[in-house]
Amino acid sequence: SSSVVCRFLDRYEIDSLIGRGSFGQVVRAYDHEDQCPVAIKIIKNKRPFLNQAQIEVKLLEMMNRADAENKYNVVRLLRHFMWRSHLCLVFELLSYNLYDLLRNTNFRGVSLNLTRKFAQQLCTALLFLASPEISVIHADLKPENILLVNPKRSKVKVVDFGSSCQLGQRIYQYIQSRFYRSPEVLFGLSYDLAIDVWSLGCILVELHTGEALFSGANEQDQVNKIVEVLGMPPPHVLQRAAKVKKYFDQLPDGSYVLKRSKDGKSYMTPGTRKLHDILGVETGGPGGRRLGEPGHSVADYLRFKDLVLRMLDYDAKTRITPYYALQHNFFKRTTDEGTNTALGVSSTPSTLDMRVATSPVISMPLPTGATAVSLAPSEVLSGRRHENPMLTDTTGVLWS
Repeated sequence: SSSVVCRFLDRYEIDSLIGRGSFGQVVRAYDHEDQCPVAIKIIKNKRPFLNQAQIEVKLLEMMNRADAENKYNVVRLLRHFMWRSHLCLVFELLSYNLYDLLRNTNFRGVSLNLTRKFAQQLCTALLFLASPEISVIHADLKPENILLVNPKRSKVKVVDFGSSCQLGQRIYQYIQSRFYRSPEVLFGLSYDLAIDVWSLGCILVELHTGEALFSGANEQDQVNKIVEVLGMPPPHVLQRAAKVKKYFDQLPDGSYVLKRSKDGKSYMTPGTRKLHDILGVETGGPGGRRLGEPGHSVADYLRFKDLVLRMLDYDAKTRITPYYALQHNFFKRTTDEGTNTALGVSSTPSTLDMRVATSPVISMPLPTGATAVSLAPSEVLSGRRHENPMLTDTTGVLWS
């Protein structure tokens, strides 16, 4: 109806396109009623996109309600409405994403101190998602979906719950953008909230080195790249895997070996591309670029490497949880205190309320659920860096 259109055009003045994806588009707008800029996600008026966006609204409303104090680093959904049969989601306007930040470093990465600030906030967000009354799997955690709140500060928020589900509601087999896809999803195992911890481990390395840790061109290449770094998955993981034959051959003695790649790609011997060397633990950081820089000692790197390896456990059952990640030594205050990691300008280090980590509500272990049941649209486009085969924004463009 024209009254709804007027309400939209009356209240919100569209300013510019922020980005577009398979779901529709995101625009920057000015809210004349509240007198503030907002981001509006306008969903295509096609059933699957509308259905998934309705799930996103339900999850965001539940999460925002549970985080009334706005301290768990999840984007705020301000309201939603229908306009010309399009569902429109109105969000707080944030700044640019961490992929843009990496591009700004010419893909050389940010300091370990800034990586730590991001890591702590992201672990806190995952801790919140893991609380029993929330139990949300983000399922598309990647640098593009982590946004700075302010371009000059290190506070971030997690956005795009367009692929998300609650633990009991898993409906997709193809989830997560390939570079950040967990072994359980690659191997066709049942999955839970631990898939987001795997993605976070990949992201943290990328934030510091500037390059994706596992940049597979397809799923087989992805598995091979993981194996180069982490070695072969343990047999007990592969024995349960529905898609084991896609990547591995089983020898007569029951052990597994990687399949020969069809395109003749060659890979390093399993487990020989060490994270130790990728991070430059004893050689002055990635590419030796952090040699002698405060906050980049061998001890600092060893703590970082240890945390990342616990996040990159092949076995989701023993992978570190957000709760224990926040207790890790990497986050313990050292003598090298208060190093300025503001983006461009000096600022006080962000104070993150660590009481979160000891909240009795949130520290309970998570139940593990049954297998995923149905299929999302299979991976059609395999060449793109950030493709998540789900109905999500694949553009990776600026949010402000």
